Amino acid sequence: MSISPIKTSSTRQSSLVQFIKQTPSKPRPSTLKRDIISSMSSDEQPSHSRTSKDLKHEEEEQADERPQKKPRHSSPYPPPDHPSYHLPPSPTYNHPFPISPVPQSLKDNLKFNTLPIAINSPHQLDLLYFKRFIDPCVTRELTRYLLEELPWYRVKYTVRGVNINTPRYTTVFGKDSTDKPWNGYKVKPRAIPEILLLLMREVEHVTNSTFNFALVNYYSSGTDSISYHSDSESFLGPEPTIASLSLGAPRDFHLRHVKYKELGIGVEKMVLHDGDMVVMRGKTQEMWQHAIPKRAKAEGRINITFRKGVVPYATVNYNTYNVGSGGIYRWDGREMKEMRSG
Repeated sequence: MSISPIKTSSTRQSSLVQFIKQTPSKPRPSTLKRDIISSMSSDEQPSHSRTSKDLKHEEEEQADERPQKKPRHSSPYPPPDHPSYHLPPSPTYNHPFPISPVPQSLKDNLKFNTLPIAINSPHQLDLLYFKRFIDPCVTRELTRYLLEELPWYRVKYTVRGVNINTPRYTTVFGKDSTDKPWNGYKVKPRAIPEILLLLMREVEHVTNSTFNFALVNYYSSGTDSISYHSDSESFLGPEPTIASLSLGAPRDFHLRHVKYKELGIGVEKMVLHDGDMVVMRGKTQEMWQHAIPKRAKAEGRINITFRKGVVPYATVNYNTYNVGSGGIYRWDGREMKEMRSG
């Protein structure tokens, strides 16, 4: 198996490591069996084989040693010529209520760990994993700000005559990359708030991708979940890159191949912790499904996904299934409460 260096816009490639998953010979549960191969020269690499205990210890040490970068505040973002996110008429366009300015303390403390680990398999799983992408020193304040300031929804919809209640709180901001004007939709899209733009800027930098949507989910307890699905919609274009940020309590993240039964490929399982980011790219959406299963006990977790819609239906779809036509929920410091109309 040949291994090539990960190419990112970061100049600190010498510390990058790559996870290579071995092909299973029969169905089995999997926790991403790992061989960690650093990008040091062959002369520097140790000759002994690493045990699973060694790998875990090294992974923890490498995560702790990764340099932290502060966000780039020196220039306006997004620029007028951003290739994917066309600027809205105003920074607060179509927000259902005013979102408070981002506290200066939150801006000042935002730090990012920008060195990824690649997770690949012969079955076209193509991930980047950033352990504690958002530094723990600020995740609690960031989570609280998002809970308190964003509008939340518990969307209900019907598919083939079946009524579905979305088992989590959702919200969405952004517009597709076409030249269709912001006011040209039956349901007008919403400008991406400042805090999500700050995060999107960093995510674009480390993924070499551009985005125009921020979907935000809040899993209030272990009963909130999302079943197996793939984001392989044509309105995202071929081989979309989707970056998924986690804030709050740890939750299981499962992936299974679309032909896992026929090919005997086991379910891949990860636990995503506060501040972690997983980037799904290449043929991952075409060949794999992912899920956040229910847990017997779990505290609240926010998930932010950045993605790029390339046709107007992306805007229609995301607003239909993440905003809908129901009531708005607000965080009262302990739980979500539906706002009273009028």
